[in-house]
Amino acid sequence: MIIGDTMKKNIVIPIIIFWVVVIGISIGILLLSKGKQKDLTIITLDINPSIELSLDKEKKIVDVKALNDDAKKVISDDLKGKKLKEGLIIIVDKLIENDYTRDGYVDVILYKEGQIEDDYVIDEVTKAFRERDIDPHLAIIEEVSKEDKKLAKKYGITPAKAAYINQIIKDSDGLSFEDFTERPVKELKEYKESGRYCDEGYRLDGDSCVKENGSEPATASKVCPEGYVEFDNKCYLEGRHTRLDSYVCNEGFTLEGDKCYRTEEREARPAEWECTSGEKKTRLEMGLTGADAGDANDAVCVDLSRATHPVSPCELNDGTEWTKANGKCYWHRAPVIDTGCPGKIRVNGECWDDASNILICAGARDGKKYNSRDEICEGSIKYIDPVVTKYKCEYGFEVEGNKCIRKESYPAGNDIQCEDGSEKRDGRCIFKDKITEMIDGYRCEGPNLRLDGDKCIKLEVVEPKHK
Repeated sequence: MIIGDTMKKNIVIPIIIFWVVVIGISIGILLLSKGKQKDLTIITLDINPSIELSLDKEKKIVDVKALNDDAKKVISDDLKGKKLKEGLIIIVDKLIENDYTRDGYVDVILYKEGQIEDDYVIDEVTKAFRERDIDPHLAIIEEVSKEDKKLAKKYGITPAKAAYINQIIKDSDGLSFEDFTERPVKELKEYKESGRYCDEGYRLDGDSCVKENGSEPATASKVCPEGYVEFDNKCYLEGRHTRLDSYVCNEGFTLEGDKCYRTEEREARPAEWECTSGEKKTRLEMGLTGADAGDANDAVCVDLSRATHPVSPCELNDGTEWTKANGKCYWHRAPVIDTGCPGKIRVNGECWDDASNILICAGARDGKKYNSRDEICEGSIKYIDPVVTKYKCEYGFEVEGNKCIRKESYPAGNDIQCEDGSEKRDGRCIFKDKITEMIDGYRCEGPNLRLDGDKCIKLEVVEPKHK
């Protein structure tokens, strides 16, 4: 028994010592790892690609992560070991290559956690973009809460983006966190600054919400090379621009607050009339048509209270010469000549016109011949302009009194400041002294089309909503 116990002790003690050593080493490695992690500075950049960079004390990139699918296009393992700015320039080149910086600027949500100074990180990020002629608009997140991290994990976004969304919805009525999780940073920043946003399925593009809706073949044409814009049928080098806090409207519109307004005024057309005296008739019914008579369907008041009817010339008492013979009426006497009465009839030794079938109006000098005594002498009709009781306007206009008013408005766009040497034309910056020739290419004819290779993407365009 004693020998057996001794053997057991000889076996158990080395085992215990082994596990003590293993556990000790593991704890040491864990503590060392935690110590190294404490020395790391974590930076996240949300553009639409969301990227996480880990820096050591030497400010070199030791790890890089793609936090969404877009980020996989712009990062690679060769970023490791590079200084922050050097690595950022590689990322910026990839952003340009994948068209994330189309307008010459980029919106970035920037968050830093660790020992490296905030100013250093901000300065390096800014320099990297500007070295590639991209103007970075940074939204600095100074702190993320536990709630931000919880929401970030739930929706697959960065804690910094979650914190930024929470800043947005804090002052927004009726909007939820979920309304913004899928939106790119550009739209988040636009909404935060202007209060504009688009419904799901649309994206904010300038002052409108757009959605792709099919395509059509583009037209082969002469176009400006990349980097140049057409103005007055010439290709000018496009300059970079910075969006300002101030707003600007298109020509003809007036800025009021953050909206652009224009009022168009026209004369309204009568829709209903009322006659204070006389009977209401249309101009067409009264035969009052012609170039200067107005619309044939316009109303006119017809006063027949003193109207007269046509009579035979022999019934006139206005000094007209007439005579009766053999039951007929004759007028317009003329002397007999050697050849008799050419064109007339000899009556009682005199020459007369046969007027037995003629009806005329007393005092009328228009020379009109009437066919019936039931007709009314034109000169005896009194026309009175009716009183308009209701007006009408063409589609798109509203009636205000006797005027047609059309009021147009749209959200104002941010004004831009052009880089030195360039000037603003039609909302873009161009260098007037840098012109080049057009080249063979494609263009889209018509509104709401965007060129994509040799196709024109049809865009459904609506006005953005406001908080």
